[in-house]
Amino acid sequence: MGWLDTVGGLAYRMVRAMAGVAPKPAPASRTLRERLALLALFRLAGPGYATVLIVAHTVAAVSPAALALATGGLVATMTGTGGVTLSAGAGRMLLVFAALLLAEQAAEMTREITDRLAADEIDRRVRRRVRRLAAAPPGIEHLESPGFADDALRASDNGSGGWGTRSAGTAATGQIRLLFRWGCALVSAGLLAAYFPVLAAGLVLGSLLMRAIVRQQWIGVVEVWDDLVPEERRGGYWADLAAGPAAAKEVRLFGLGGWVIEQRRISERVRLLATGTAGRAMLRRQGYVLTPTFLLAASALLVPGLAAARGQITVAALATCLGAAWGVFRVAGVGLEAFDIEYGAGAVRALDRLERRHLPRSAVTAGGGRAAGSGPPLIRFEGVAFGYPGADRPTLRGLNLDIRPGEVIGVVGVNGAGKTTMIKLLAGLYRPDTGRITVDGADLADHDVHAWRRRITVVFQDFIRYPLSIRDNIALGAADHPPLPAGTVAGLAGDIGRDDLEVPLSRGRTGGTDLSGGQWQRLAFARALYAVRCGRDVVVLDEPTAHLDVRAESEFFDRMVAEVRGATVLLISHRLSTIRNADRIVLIDGGRIAATGTHDELLAAGGAYAGLFRLQAARFAEAGGGAER
Repeated sequence: MGWLDTVGGLAYRMVRAMAGVAPKPAPASRTLRERLALLALFRLAGPGYATVLIVAHTVAAVSPAALALATGGLVATMTGTGGVTLSAGAGRMLLVFAALLLAEQAAEMTREITDRLAADEIDRRVRRRVRRLAAAPPGIEHLESPGFADDALRASDNGSGGWGTRSAGTAATGQIRLLFRWGCALVSAGLLAAYFPVLAAGLVLGSLLMRAIVRQQWIGVVEVWDDLVPEERRGGYWADLAAGPAAAKEVRLFGLGGWVIEQRRISERVRLLATGTAGRAMLRRQGYVLTPTFLLAASALLVPGLAAARGQITVAALATCLGAAWGVFRVAGVGLEAFDIEYGAGAVRALDRLERRHLPRSAVTAGGGRAAGSGPPLIRFEGVAFGYPGADRPTLRGLNLDIRPGEVIGVVGVNGAGKTTMIKLLAGLYRPDTGRITVDGADLADHDVHAWRRRITVVFQDFIRYPLSIRDNIALGAADHPPLPAGTVAGLAGDIGRDDLEVPLSRGRTGGTDLSGGQWQRLAFARALYAVRCGRDVVVLDEPTAHLDVRAESEFFDRMVAEVRGATVLLISHRLSTIRNADRIVLIDGGRIAATGTHDELLAAGGAYAGLFRLQAARFAEAGGGAER
């Protein structure tokens, strides 16, 4: 439905664009706040950039008026009753004129370079802020929200808009450029007003009106680009799939290369169609701007020209007035900085939404809560219910479970029963919708979640395969703990089957290698054991034997129990033979605990667990193994 909403929104924008309907103007108060917020971004760039830009823009702003005065002075010294002459005074004015031109060009070059450097620095800081916002909540719910992903891309856009870099940094520099354009227009208008005050006021008001009209047209284009952000993310996904290593095997094995590239092409066509339609619609509406602009330019030429023809002003004054009028017209010129400002203001709004709207549900206490205890805790799930956003029904529904200190519990259930969700709640990655999880009697929500996580280690099914050495991969099991002796790491790595612990585990790195699926799983288990050696006393293993052969699986349970003796262990597995010797086994069905007991008790009860076990045992028997094995 999200994709249909995006297409529907784009269609709506395109129909409005083809009909020439401009977007509704934003309230003036909001526009003012956004412009001030853009200028405030310069605090991220540092005072040096701001100072250089202010000086450069000031020189550029007063240059048109100064050049107009110099032009008038030069004409005055070169004309007289005897025609055009080149006197000493004219030579001096020519030097002044040349110096002003050089100063203007130098200021423009300085501004261009500093604009780019300041924008890059602001964008770098904004992207860092986005990363910190994404990493700040202890939960992960916000990371799974399409709205959060779209706004993160908007806030840290680095040029995928198609017309160059469009970001908060370019918006800030565009805003300061526009601010000094206004200053230039006012200075030039003041000079023109000395001769023609009504003309000066008319040119200023007319130029600002023309700019407002064109800006409103730009906003329509910006809205289309903003609606295209989900499509931009979709196109990026297909591009990564086509060229990246993650799906390279399947793309080539199943001949999906052409299909994946076509999906990327379709995504790009959608964007080009929408933006092309909006751009053409804006160009068609330029007729509303050309006629008033022509009338303004004609009045700027005719009024001083006729006055000079009648002898009301001198030729020198005429030159000054024409130069001043050109300085006023600069504020009416709308270049790409208008797109920079409007699109960049959207980046600032997106950053504000990231801070205010998307994160509140991830409200697990990040720090400053109840201090963590020591030793294996008593953990209770009390009527816990939880559903993922957008899901038709909750995953967990009133789950009740006691996990006693030092107990080894096997957790089983069909796919989608809620086993992994239960572990994510226990780790504080999500917060229950109703009910609570207690640790030694205290609500987990009141704990310092970082302190709690220093007591728990989890190996998920999709554990991370870091492109680092074996030694580093293991040590990341407790990155916050001082490194253990090298001999300890080497001992934990003994079952992996590789002697060199320093070779990078990535074929994409020089001298790198890779591990088999079973070796990676042993490495993940070694990572968990390392965490236990560093003080973790709650161990969660989610499908720990998925990549192990039958012999390795049969040895896994005994070794795991021996290695983590004293810690609380939750062992999630579809292979019931892996968890049959657990102290207690719980069966989750429909988001609740359907049965609990030892392996023998559950078999004797003859329920769902017994049926699952006999089914798996029968399959082993058919393959040539015994049921007990």
